[in-house]
Order: sequence, then C-alpha cells, then structure tokens
Amino acid sequence: MAVVKLGRPVKSNLGGDNGAMAYVINPAKTDGGRLVSSNYERTRTDYDALAEGMLDDNRRSPKGIRKDSRLAYHIKLSFSPKDPVTPEKVHELGVEFARRITGGEYKFVVATHTDRHHLHDHIMVCAASRYGKHLKAELPKDIIEQWRVVANEMCAREGLSVIFNPVTEQVARKMRGDETTPDGAPTTRERDPKRVEETRKAGTATPPQTTRRTRKEEPLERRYGMSMEEIYAAAKGKGTKDRIRMLIDLTSSTAENFEDWRDMLDIRGVGVEVRGRHLTYTLKDTGFKVRDAKLGQAYDMTNIMAGLAHTPVIPITFNRRLVAKQTRKTITVWLPGTHRKKKITFDAKRLVDGGGSTLRAFLPRDRDQIILDPSNRYAGKTPTTGLYQWFGEPTSRLEPQTTPERLPLRYGVSPAQQRYYQAQARRLDQLAGEAKALNAAIRWTHLAGGDSAKGLSLLRGKVRESHDELQAAVIALHDAIQQGDPDLVAETRGEMERREALCDRYEDELSAIEREIHTTRDREQTETEQRERQQQHKRGRSI
Repeated sequence: MAVVKLGRPVKSNLGGDNGAMAYVINPAKTDGGRLVSSNYERTRTDYDALAEGMLDDNRRSPKGIRKDSRLAYHIKLSFSPKDPVTPEKVHELGVEFARRITGGEYKFVVATHTDRHHLHDHIMVCAASRYGKHLKAELPKDIIEQWRVVANEMCAREGLSVIFNPVTEQVARKMRGDETTPDGAPTTRERDPKRVEETRKAGTATPPQTTRRTRKEEPLERRYGMSMEEIYAAAKGKGTKDRIRMLIDLTSSTAENFEDWRDMLDIRGVGVEVRGRHLTYTLKDTGFKVRDAKLGQAYDMTNIMAGLAHTPVIPITFNRRLVAKQTRKTITVWLPGTHRKKKITFDAKRLVDGGGSTLRAFLPRDRDQIILDPSNRYAGKTPTTGLYQWFGEPTSRLEPQTTPERLPLRYGVSPAQQRYYQAQARRLDQLAGEAKALNAAIRWTHLAGGDSAKGLSLLRGKVRESHDELQAAVIALHDAIQQGDPDLVAETRGEMERREALCDRYEDELSAIEREIHTTRDREQTETEQRERQQQHKRGRSI
C-alpha cells in the first residue's frame, strides 16, 4: 500500500545546508546516498549541484525566479510496514513513479529514507520544464488523486495491498475513459463502481473478496454517521470509533513527532486534518469522519502531543510571522509584545503546522525555557507556564463535551405549533443549563467553605489537575503498548478512561458555571442600558 502526499511548494530554500534538497538526500537517511537517484545528475550527495540543476530551469522560465516563485514540488510516497518490500524495491518504485508523473518533461530527484519504521520516498520535482520555454507546471485540483491512481497501479502489479478510495476510483475511471455507465449498461467486474475490492495478502492466489453496495446507500466519501452494523458492533466493543482509538494508540506509541504520527496513521488508513485546535479523523476505506472531541479528550491535540513527547506538555499559539528561524531540528520564535527583542528556541518535533497562519507548539510543562536577545545572547529564563505572559493562556473550553447523539424529534403539526414547541424546547434547555450551573456552583461553594469565588478557583484548579493526570495516563498507555504487555495495556487503558471521564466532568461543570456567569453579566448590562435609556427619555419629556 502506497500513500501519496504533496507537501508545500519549495519557494526559497531549495539549496544550501538547511535547504529542502539537503534534507531529501541526507546520507544518514539514504544509506550514504546509495538510495538517491535523479534524471539529470550523476551525484548522489551534492545537494547544491542537484538544486542548481532545477534552479537553472526556473531561471529560464518566462518569468524567471521572483519572490515566492515555486521552485520545486516535494512529494512523499510512503509504503506500509506490513508490505514485503525492501529499500531497493521502494526506491525502484519511487523512480518509476517519478518518471510516470513527470513524463520525462521535468527534472526530479528520488531519495528513499530508511530512518522510520515505514519505508518512504521523498521526490523533488522541478516546477519548470527542462525543455522548450521551460514553462512552469500548473497542478490541477485532482492531481493527488491522479498520482494515487499511478501508485495503486504499481502496488497492485507488485502484489502489495491497495486501499479502496471512492474518490481515487472515480479519477481512475476518468483517466481510463471509463466513466460510470448508465443503469443497465454492462460493466466489467474490475471497473464496476458499486464494488469494493479487498486485496488479500501478497503472494496468495486466492481471488479478491468482493462486497457490493446498494444503489441507494450514501456515497462512501460522504459518510458521517454510523450504519446499523457499526451500531451493533459498537455495543460489542468493536465500533468504528473504537477502531480509530486503537489505531491512534498504536501509532502514538511509536511515532516521534506530529508529522511522523500523521503519516503513520495515514498508512494505517486514518487521515488526520488539523482544524484550528481540533483534529478531525477520517477512515479512508469508508469516509467516516469524527472530531477529536467525539473520541474523548485523550485524543485531542494536547494529549496526542503529550504522548508523542512522553512528558506532560502545555500549548502555545502564535502567528507564523513570529517565526524568526526554522531548521529541520529547531524553531526560533519571537516573543509577542517584545518588538522582536526576545525569542525562544524549541525542538521542531513540538510543532503542529495545520497549514494556516496560526501555529501551535506543545512544550514540556516541567522545563525552563531559555530566552535569547536578537544577538542570540542569554536574556533570561522562564518556566514554560511563564510563557503565557507573552502568548496568552488558553481559555477554558465552552463547547459541549462529548454527549450521546440523538435523532431530532419533530413536534406539532402546523408551522405555528412547531415554532411554539421549538421555543419551549429552547427554554427547557436554558433552564436545564441554569440548573446544572447552580448545582455545580452550590457544590463547589460548599467545598470551599461557603466562599463562591474560592469555589470557582478550586474547580479551575481541579480542571488543570485532571488535565495533568490525563496526560500522565496517556503517556503510561503508550509506554505499556511499547512494552507489549496485554495486561498492562488493559490496565492503563482503563485508568486513562477513568481520568478522561473525571476530566470531562470537571470541565463540564466549569463550562456550565462560566457560561451562566457570562449570560448573567450580559443580561445585567442589557437591563442597565435599558434603565438608562428610560431615565433619559423621562427627563426629556419633563423639560
């Protein structure tokens, strides 16, 4: 099984010691350069020579090299660790893949990395053609799916596993000129869009198993809910969400950083998308999507990063423009509000880059951060929590916690009746929220000896404490998975689930109280403004 990913276009750092080419052909990752090939240079270790060949084509393009010009495209071709492939075979397939997607029109470099538990190719393709007017390549929207079709064809030919993806299959039919046929028209077994092929282990002569989808079934790529089969499976502990949780746990115990973790999950059939401070998980074989909050707090971004780092972490958020320097190993960030006079440097493994203007880093909680001045001289140090005086402390979550999903019920017959019942339902929800907040406030005020302010402070402390305990439980689970002890895994997983439930409870109570406080303040402010307007109106009438 091969997973194709397209990274960001290389625009400025193609050559040089810290450039993209140096990273791609790193001898430490390519068996001393043995697993490096190109279609225009003999060298396997001179990154400047390889970069210069591509830069030359870019200079000869109609617009030359300008600021933010695309110099090259960085493609990653990863293979499942379960597939019986050698580094040499992966490299051979990578070279074939590069030749097929470029058609020989563009210079490319293929480097096979062996430093991870899964073999993968890094492919650098020049953005400008090597012939004629050296025109720049313009990639269509479905280029990734086109490349996946090529990768799937190679894997099927070599007897490797292939993941069925309905979108890729549709593009494959389009590339073959075999669009979906009208109802009743004959289609071949291999091209029937209503069939899902599941390849068996490589080397077996048994024909592939085939399951058929009904005509009226929801398209696989648009499945957001659960089928009845999945509901019954969930009742037996074998649900789709449990499957995703298991794959995340297994991957988190072996990955080193967020990008590696995301790539490994992708190979295992789970796509991960960063959306703000949340993660969205997608099962690629069914299209089933679920947000991290629906899986539980143990699977949100902070706890995932804590598991990868094997230590409790806290998040900081900053704009991409604050990045002073970024290398393969470290990132230097200006402290906000210091007018670029103070900065910190941390391990690049701590970064989560969702592709937008906002970046997130998860730094070890129990470690001091060294502050430098613009000349890289020592300017002080601060505990990691002390960084919040510059970056701002994350606010408490006010969105609802994980709750059972219920089907909407419709009351009333006429539109007027429906509006009435909807208004009553909103009022009941409001009363339920107020009652929940009141009960929580009474409980924590009582625990604080009758002081409501101390009670709220005590609850906030419990939220922080429960977060720390949950992170510790997540780390313990990953360590247990690495040790391969089933009994210890079951024990630590149960402890993690208990900590997660307690964390949800405290956060739910705090959210209810804070939401009611905000609502009460807004209501009081509105009433005060109304009284002031009435007083002004009365004074105006008496004059």
